[in-house]
Amino acid sequence: MSIPSDPGAEGADVPLSPSDGVVAAPAADDRAGDGIGGGSELADGGVADGAGAGAAPGAIPLPAPATSDITVAEASFVEFPLTFVGASLATETDETGMTVTTSVTVVAGVAVLVEPEPSGPMPVIAPQEGPTPGQSDGEGGGRAGRRVRRSRRRRWWLWGSVTAVVAVALVAAGLVSAQRINRPLHAPASASALPASLVVSGTGPALPWPTKGQGAVAVPSLGFASQSGAETPVPIASLTKMTTALVVLTDHPVPAGESGPPITVIAPDIAEYQIEVHNDQSTVPIRLGEVLTERQMLEAMLTQSANDIAFTLAVWDAGSTEAFVAKMNAIALEIGATNTHYVDVSGYNPGSVSSASDCIRVAAAGMAIPTFAEVVGMNSVTLPLEGTVPNVVSEVGSTIGGYKVVGVKSGYTSEAKGCLVLAADRVISGRSVLVLTAVLTQPVPPPIIPTTTTTRPKPAPTTTKAPPPVPGSPPTTTPPTTAPPATAPPTTTTTIPLNDLQVPDPLRYTRPVTEALLTATAAAVVPVVTATAGQPAGTVTAQWGGVSHRVGVVAARGAWLAAWPGQQVHITTTLSPVPPGGRTGRKVGSASYALGTQVEVVPLRLAATVPEPTWWWRLVHN
Repeated sequence: MSIPSDPGAEGADVPLSPSDGVVAAPAADDRAGDGIGGGSELADGGVADGAGAGAAPGAIPLPAPATSDITVAEASFVEFPLTFVGASLATETDETGMTVTTSVTVVAGVAVLVEPEPSGPMPVIAPQEGPTPGQSDGEGGGRAGRRVRRSRRRRWWLWGSVTAVVAVALVAAGLVSAQRINRPLHAPASASALPASLVVSGTGPALPWPTKGQGAVAVPSLGFASQSGAETPVPIASLTKMTTALVVLTDHPVPAGESGPPITVIAPDIAEYQIEVHNDQSTVPIRLGEVLTERQMLEAMLTQSANDIAFTLAVWDAGSTEAFVAKMNAIALEIGATNTHYVDVSGYNPGSVSSASDCIRVAAAGMAIPTFAEVVGMNSVTLPLEGTVPNVVSEVGSTIGGYKVVGVKSGYTSEAKGCLVLAADRVISGRSVLVLTAVLTQPVPPPIIPTTTTTRPKPAPTTTKAPPPVPGSPPTTTPPTTAPPATAPPTTTTTIPLNDLQVPDPLRYTRPVTEALLTATAAAVVPVVTATAGQPAGTVTAQWGGVSHRVGVVAARGAWLAAWPGQQVHITTTLSPVPPGGRTGRKVGSASYALGTQVEVVPLRLAATVPEPTWWWRLVHN
């Protein structure tokens, strides 16, 4: 280790040895320079004892302290400016990893560095370039600057650490508190107070069933049906055409109010028409090449009971009447008409049979199709070759028992006798309820038989008077002359088959029975209240604090269904999870009331807010 001896001669060093423990103060003119004066020599024997004013005896008197720059070259030292008044000790580790103790002594404002005494061999350290005389490192340079910076960094690190610890503690405490406060409570339990079903009060009326034949009634939307007794398949005449229309509209749907596709009358249609006219069947006039829409043909078949149009529709739909009849039987089985079997498309053949209950099933399926219901409910129709003609079901459009008749179909043959299916609307609080009745095999008047009479002229009288007796002669008796036998009664002959003879008003006895049954059935349909607004429907229970907190669940609105007395309304309650603190009016489920095809869904809401604990209770107990 060395100190430059002359600023003008770089590299001229004065060696120091461990025995040189005293550094002499420079002359005053040397201190006036820019550093340690060049060319001056350090005197031996002076000891700087680090206390300044308390220097050892024999030491050179010290002038007032002054600030000076010191340049020291050592293994891990750098240059730094210092002002010392006294001495200091420091323990450092150099670049070789050796721990040394360095003593710094200030004498007359000049910092004197005493080399450390290493415990091992002194390494050879190359001199480091330091600042030139007169150049200062500033406050940030040197070992003392590093100490200041380290001290500052330690203080900042200490305060930062304390602040961070406190912040982390506060955050942790806040998170724990928030977790406890926001920890979910047990979900409130919901329970329904509604029964699974309710029975409509009252008993149904005794219906006026026909004394002969079959009768049946149904209210499809209620799921209600009844019949007069045991049923067997019987001929149903033109009621067959209800199924014919059902198949056509299933295969070729026509939206309500629209006409549907055009259908051209072809030669086989004309041939069938000629046969039916000869047999005195029910027909409407058609001509070869005539084009009618599907809607027009349905109108002719259902309101005029036209057998020829039924044939045309069947061939147009399936290619032949045999293929179409197979479709009719299939759809009858599909809707549950198990007593029904068809052999033709019009019902003229008595082999087409059914029962009153099955006819109602077919009518209900048809009335569910808007176009079918529109057509059978027409009072009259207008056809190209026929003009405007009334519906053969004369009751359609009329009011029976206060209920409007809206269909459906009539039929008659000598084997089937009178057959009639009627439908009416029972309107309850603005809601329309369809009522269906059917009667089969009703007696009708005998047909009018056309006659050919042969008469004979009235014979002359054959009795004469006897001549007057002669006076005085005995009385004589003349036997009366016997008149000739009376003439034979006139003979009656006809060439028309008995089954095709016309009957004046063949439904004369069928209509009254059907109308009475329709009126009684419609009148028996009653509204039943299933729910009222605010009606209790269940409870919601929240458990906390060792106490059960209950809140009511109520119906949000009222509801009613049309019903037959004695029926059961099925009730289904669905409740959704309710969070703690659920507010008044919150929807918590629904109640469904079902009868037949009718379904009413009523929302269920909270009658009050579900109680929940305070935040302090949550913090302490949760």
